Amino acid sequence: MIFPLGAAFALTLAGFVLLAPLGLVQRLRQRPQGPFWRALLWLCAGLFLLHLFVTFPAFLGYWGSRRLHTRPEERDYAGPRLGAGGRLSMQDWDSLAREAAAGRPEVSTDVAAAAARERRIPSSGGVTLRAFRLEAKQQPPVAVAVLVHGLFRSALELEPVAGLLHELGCECWLVELRNHGGSSRAPFTGGLGESDDVVAAVAHVRAQPGRQQVPLVLFGVSLGTVAVSLALPRIDGVAGTVLDAPIEDLTAAAHAVLAFERAGDGRSWLGLWDPWRSLVLVALEQWSGFRCRDVSPGEVLANLPHDLPVLLVGGGADDRAPPQSLERLFARLPMPAAKKGLWLVPRSGHGRAAADDPAGYAERLRWLLDRLRR
Repeated sequence: MIFPLGAAFALTLAGFVLLAPLGLVQRLRQRPQGPFWRALLWLCAGLFLLHLFVTFPAFLGYWGSRRLHTRPEERDYAGPRLGAGGRLSMQDWDSLAREAAAGRPEVSTDVAAAAARERRIPSSGGVTLRAFRLEAKQQPPVAVAVLVHGLFRSALELEPVAGLLHELGCECWLVELRNHGGSSRAPFTGGLGESDDVVAAVAHVRAQPGRQQVPLVLFGVSLGTVAVSLALPRIDGVAGTVLDAPIEDLTAAAHAVLAFERAGDGRSWLGLWDPWRSLVLVALEQWSGFRCRDVSPGEVLANLPHDLPVLLVGGGADDRAPPQSLERLFARLPMPAAKKGLWLVPRSGHGRAAADDPAGYAERLRWLLDRLRR
């Protein structure tokens, strides 16, 4: 509630400051002051309501449509690095910050080799995606995994799971969605246009020599689960799917994000109540030309092929993809019990399962790889 009221007050005050000097002009012309100030105050009251219910949500909707991007902490990410023994050298926000401060890489790895893993992939709407190919430790690979990150993130978020899949013999492609990382920009559509990015990435991967017949695994986390889910009906021959912190319904997830109800977080004042959450989503829809209610991954997942292995992963403390949501999704999956898995990590937050319990995550990934459609 503080955020919209503060923004509306600031905008109204700016208008008052601009118009108040006219009162001085009135006084110099020896005109009555009362009518002017009454009219100005009524005008400011009207402007306050306009800014509160129109300007503020319209601006946030525009920002979400056109200005959404990766968090500043990981915008310097330049790709995965293989260290000694061919293991992935994990990077995070702290390591990137230290490197930026030092002006050089923090670890003694071949950074040029990391840059050589970068690929550019054309997608719909003139978008060009940045992706990174992490070669397998064996040939042929056990599977080729296409991994997609979450909202405000980049391929950096994918490193923990990519490292586990890499150790299990998979070739990994870390894909950055439009508006994120090093990919180009387009209006944000909550997973609709982003699913085109998944389809484009898979087509590029399958076009690589010898990769047409290798089992294909799709992985998504948070927003990436929406993009992957919506892309699945358009991709033939997927061998298995992993959805980490899966979004069941975009509208509900968007309301959870905009509410920003996180105990102990100093940024909680940014949280919005209704009707502002709904107004922001309406503005986003108008700026981007889509409807949130049309983005329903749960309906797609409920109609997947009955022989497709699916692993759902979540956290017990996740406020955007809560455990009850995962349990509903799992219950609706049409495949038999032997082909679907649900793993909830107690006390883990949104998309944090791989970092909190890597050994448990590796065990579940091994379970999925053992059940791939071939």
